[in-house]
This record gives sequence, structure tokens and C-alpha cells, in this order.
Amino acid sequence: MKIVRQNDKEWEDKKGYSKKVFLSPSDLSSAGNVIQEIKIKAGETAAEHYHKKQTEVFYFLNGNGYWVINGVEQRFTAGDVLVVEPNDKHIVVNNTQEDYLYVAFKGNFEEDDSYWAD
Repeated sequence: MKIVRQNDKEWEDKKGYSKKVFLSPSDLSSAGNVIQEIKIKAGETAAEHYHKKQTEVFYFLNGNGYWVINGVEQRFTAGDVLVVEPNDKHIVVNNTQEDYLYVAFKGNFEEDDSYWAD
């Protein structure tokens, strides 16, 4: 059994977003699988990118923003689930005054499998 306390993890600032890695492949004894919390700060945007191998499953904690996936705007509310498959180009925009929060379950994860448009 493993217990992860959200407050025991630190935010890592990235390009337009922050993440807390709850469970890494070594924590899960499962290569390529990661569980993270993602935060898009108020007024921030995670630039367009895609992954060649990775499948991402997102569970939304709130609805403070929107996505553009393969050119189509999508909005989600707390409790919704989104699956982003390899080669799906996606942008995340937080156009609100509060943080946009969701949990990411990543399969076939590799550190160098993010391809940014800019």
C-alpha cells in the first residue's frame, strides 16, 4: 500500500503550467506510467504541444479554463474525464482569476515525448 499526501509534494514550474508528481514509474513499479496534478495559473496558457507515444487521461478538479484540441475548443467541469491520445495537439488556457486544476494519468510516458509548437 502507498499513501500520497498532496501537501508533501512540491509544485514544479514548467512552460505555462506547474505540476506535482504524485507517483512516478518507480513508485508504481510500472514503466511509463505517471500520476500528476497539473495547475494552470490564473491568466496563463500551456502552449500547443503533442506527444508521439503518450496517452494522457485527465480528471478535472474544476472548470477554470478551456482546451483547444486539434483546433476544436473544449470546456470541462469538475468530474469530467478527457483522454488525449498520441498526436492530438492540445493547448490549455486559463482565462479566469483562479487556478485551473486537474489530475493527469499518463501512459507510455517518456520525459522527451513532448513536442511544442513554439
